[in-house]
Amino acid sequence: MNFFKVVLASAIGYIIAGVILLTLLIVTAVGIASSSSDQEELPSDAVLTLKLNYPIVDRVQDGNPLAALALLNPNEQTPLGLNDILSSIEKAKTDNNIKGIILDLTTFQAGYAKLTEVRNKLEEFKATGKFIYAYADYYYFPTYFMASVADSVFVNPEGEMAFNGMVAQVTFFAGALEKLGVNMQVVRAGKFKGAVEAYTRNNLSPENKEQIEIYINSVFNETLAKISKSRKIDVAKLKADADELKMKSVNDFKSNGYIDAVAYRDQFYSAMKKRMGVKDDHKVPLISEQKYAKSLEDVGSGSDRIAVVYASGDIIGGKGDGTQIAADDLAETLKNVRLDNKVKAVVLRIDSRGGSSLASDIIWREAKLLSAAKPLIVSMSDVAASGGYYIATPASKIVAEPTTITGSIGVFGLIPNAQKLLNDKLGIEFEYVGTGKHSDIGRIDRDMTLEEREYIESIIDKIYDTFLSRVAEGRKMTKEQVHEVAQGRVWTGVMAKEVGLVDELGGLEKAIEIAAKEANLTEYKLKEYPKVQDQLELIVNKMTGNTSFQSKVKEMTKYTGFESYAHYLSEFEKFGTKHSVQALMPFDISVKNYSLQ
Repeated sequence: MNFFKVVLASAIGYIIAGVILLTLLIVTAVGIASSSSDQEELPSDAVLTLKLNYPIVDRVQDGNPLAALALLNPNEQTPLGLNDILSSIEKAKTDNNIKGIILDLTTFQAGYAKLTEVRNKLEEFKATGKFIYAYADYYYFPTYFMASVADSVFVNPEGEMAFNGMVAQVTFFAGALEKLGVNMQVVRAGKFKGAVEAYTRNNLSPENKEQIEIYINSVFNETLAKISKSRKIDVAKLKADADELKMKSVNDFKSNGYIDAVAYRDQFYSAMKKRMGVKDDHKVPLISEQKYAKSLEDVGSGSDRIAVVYASGDIIGGKGDGTQIAADDLAETLKNVRLDNKVKAVVLRIDSRGGSSLASDIIWREAKLLSAAKPLIVSMSDVAASGGYYIATPASKIVAEPTTITGSIGVFGLIPNAQKLLNDKLGIEFEYVGTGKHSDIGRIDRDMTLEEREYIESIIDKIYDTFLSRVAEGRKMTKEQVHEVAQGRVWTGVMAKEVGLVDELGGLEKAIEIAAKEANLTEYKLKEYPKVQDQLELIVNKMTGNTSFQSKVKEMTKYTGFESYAHYLSEFEKFGTKHSVQALMPFDISVKNYSLQ
C-alpha cells in the first residue's frame, strides 16, 4: 500500500511540475511574439514620462518576455536600465512626437555617477527648447538633484523637502565578533586599505576617516555646482541652507527659489498643459520610458561595430549567474569581441567595487590582449574600485564621471579565528592530522603563528606589487608614482583625473565617442555584451536553486526584517573561499540622504 502511495504522489508531483513548466513556456512564447512585433506608432503631442522609482542599473535584460510573471510577486522591484533611459532621452530630443519630459520623482536607488549621466542627458534635451517638468510628493537630496534640471519643479502641498547634505555610514562588527568569540586576523597592503575595519574596529581609522571626508565632500560639491547652475542659487547659500535648516516647509523652499510651485498632481498636469498650449480638458498622451524604449530602432548604421561590454557586481572566480563579474564569463566575452572582425573598438563599462585578486588578474589578461588588437576604452559607472580598477588598466583611455568612486589600489587577506565560538560556545571540536607543522595553515580555530603571518604577508605584498605594476604599465607611470596615489586610497572621478588615474570626465556616451575616434569610425552600430541570459533559464535557475550565494541570502531574508543586513552575510562568505586574497573597495560604505518620510 505504501508503495502505491509513493507512486501516486510522485505521479501527481510530475503532473504539477509539468503544468507549471508548460505555463512558463506559453508565457515565454507569448512574450517573445509580442516583443518581436512591429514597433508601435507613437501619438503626436506626447510627453515622455520618466518615473524613476526603481533601482537604476547600467543594463537590464532587454525585452523580457516574462515580465508578466512579476505580477506573481508585486513586491519585486524591476530595475531600470541606464542604457535605455539615456537612449530614450536622446531619441526624444529629435522626435517631433515628444513635446516634453515629465520627471516623476519620489525615490530611486542609484549612485551619483548614474544620476549625473541621466541629468546631463536631460540638460541636452532641455537645450532643444522642449520642456522638462518635475513633480514629487516629497524631495530628498538625490531626487531634488535630479529635479533641479527641470524648467519647473513642483511639490505636493502636504509634502516635505529634505535638503540637509550627505552623510556616509560605515557599519562595524568587531564588537559583535568579540562577543561571539571570533578574532579576525588581517594582512593588508596600503595604509588606506580599510576594507577590514568593519571586522576589526569599532570606529574609523584616521586614514579611512580622512578619505571619506575628502571624497564625500567632493561628491557633494559636484552636485551642488549643478544645482546652483540650474536654479541660479549660489553654492555658498546652498551649503548654508543645508547646515542651518531654516527652511521648514515646502513654501519656505519655494520662496528661496528651490521650488517653482506647490501643487497637487492634477494642478501639475494642468500647468503642463498650459505650457503645451492645449486646453485643460485635452488628454495629453503620456508615454512611459519602458514603452518608448521599445519604439527605438537599432543604434547607428553601417557594418562596423563598437562593442559595449558591461561588467557589474563583485569580481569572482569561475562562472557566475549574471549578478557578479565572473572571471571565466567576462574573459570569454572579451576574447569573443577581440576575435570578431566586425567589432572595431570596445567600451568596457565597469560598475564594481572589486573582489578576488586572482579573478581580477584573469580578466586583466584578456583585456590586455584585447587592447593590443583594437581600441579599448573604459567607462566607469558609480564605482570602479580596487579589482574594478585593476581590470580597467589595459585601456588606452579611462573615462569616469566626476562623482565616480575609483582607485582603492590595494589588497588584503582576512582569516578568522573562531576557536572560542566553536569550542567554548558551540562545543564543536576539530582534530587535525597533517604532514608538517604548517600543513594546517589557515584553519579557523587557532591564531596564525608569526612565521605563518610573515608568509601570508609576503603573498599579499607580491600581489600588491603586481597590482602596482599593472597600473604603472597601463597609466604610463612609475611604480613609485602609482604607490603614492595607491595604498588603498579611494578617489572620486574628478580627483582621480588630477592624480593621473583617469583620462576624461564623462559618461558612457563620452567613452563611445572616444572609441569611435580611435577606431576612425564615422558610421557604426553599437552592440551590447554579454548576450542576455535566456529568460526561461533564469526562472529555472531560480526554481532549482542554481543561483549565487548572495541571491540565496537575499531570498532567505526577504520579509524577515533583516533584508538590509543580508549583504553582510555574503561578505563573510568571501573569506572562506579558496582564493581569499581580495582586491576590494576599502570598506562597505552607504551614502545616506535622510528624508522626513
